[in-house]
Amino acid sequence: MNPTPDFPQHITRPQAWEKKVVPVLSRVICFLTFCLLFVGAMVTSTRSGLSVPDWPTTFGHNMFLYPLSQMRGGVVYEHSHRLFASSVGMLTILLAIATFLWEPRRWIRGLAIAAFGLVCLQGVLGGLTVLYKLPVPIASAHAGAGELFFCVMIWLSWATSSAWKKAPPWRWTRLARAAFVVTIIAFLQVMVGAVMRHSYAGLAIPTFPLAFGSWVPPFWNHGIALNFAHTRVGALLVALGCLHLIASMLKRRFGVKCALFLFAVLVLQVALGILTVLTGKVPWVASLHLAVGALLLGTLFTILLWSGKQPSPASA
Repeated sequence: MNPTPDFPQHITRPQAWEKKVVPVLSRVICFLTFCLLFVGAMVTSTRSGLSVPDWPTTFGHNMFLYPLSQMRGGVVYEHSHRLFASSVGMLTILLAIATFLWEPRRWIRGLAIAAFGLVCLQGVLGGLTVLYKLPVPIASAHAGAGELFFCVMIWLSWATSSAWKKAPPWRWTRLARAAFVVTIIAFLQVMVGAVMRHSYAGLAIPTFPLAFGSWVPPFWNHGIALNFAHTRVGALLVALGCLHLIASMLKRRFGVKCALFLFAVLVLQVALGILTVLTGKVPWVASLHLAVGALLLGTLFTILLWSGKQPSPASA
């Protein structure tokens, strides 16, 4: 098949099945990344991060050849996390190759390379977290890189969809600016939460809504400051930002279903945050709280992407 003018010279016009490879791979990786965030959270929640003390090997074995019969206790969480992450990494390599074979848009190919770079960075940071015995800065960067990778995969999933191609060109709208601000606040909240988790300060304030009997802690230390910043200040800012964004979307009658979904995710996230404290950080509750936080960030990022695709006022 001869190259056509709208495709780069090294890319031939794809067959029908080839057109589906990049969109399907993007969506599969996006879903698996969400699951991987939960699995990674379980490693931290169960304090299993050093259950396998070496990297990239597992107790001296090749990671992929380690006997499953020997996976017990914390090794189940840590080794499963490694295998899961490796699978996502391999699929990301396939995605990058597929975009260069069948995707004509240069910026999509660049986004796939960015995803590949992030997944490599994520793997290295994960390894350094183990080798240096869970240092808070590296472990928190590992968590942040995972959230960024999730957002990039959301972007690729939407950008390769037929709906995206049919929508108007992206531009900065008032709603897009509002969504951008709230998304940044949510990402910063995620990072504060990551530092808090890896500092094991999740129960530095063991009560909710009051902190040691008052709204503001009567005494402070590093853990209490992190906890207060995440569970009170950051949570309030994200909630107010989301509610403002939801009201703006409903007022404009733009993305009503997405606005309602954002509200549902926000309520669920707040409930899980409260339960995390009240249950004394039961691992699956704390991990769900992290995963739903990622879903909240991803929903905000989706709104940011689509709010810039609104038609102009003349064609509204």
